[in-house]
Amino acid sequence: MNVVFASTAFGLLLGISSNCFAATPVGHGIIRFSGSIVEGNCDSSAASTGLNLRKCPQGSRGGTIDVKRVGPVASVSGLDRSAVKVKLLADSGPQGRYYDQHYAFVDQAGKTVTSGTYLITLSVP
Repeated sequence: MNVVFASTAFGLLLGISSNCFAATPVGHGIIRFSGSIVEGNCDSSAASTGLNLRKCPQGSRGGTIDVKRVGPVASVSGLDRSAVKVKLLADSGPQGRYYDQHYAFVDQAGKTVTSGTYLITLSVP
């Protein structure tokens, strides 16, 4: 019986001691990531009815839109440099993964601009 008791105690001691030493030490170091997370761009279209952005990722909401009139470089007459802005007419809302928006081009007086050549820049966060 002493042999059975001694072997059981020895086995139990080995089992407990291996659990005590099983913990891995906490390591210190630096983790570096390189690359980028890429999300598809919006489907956009511009016409005299305005600017349409479709299937835009929600992460791009809150971006800025800049509109500049462009014209021929070699022009004798002065170019119309009046400020043109965009006015949000419709928004599908923040629910879902994607959203749609429709903008109108307006001048400083708030009148809709339906003709001309413009450079539209959409900057997203």
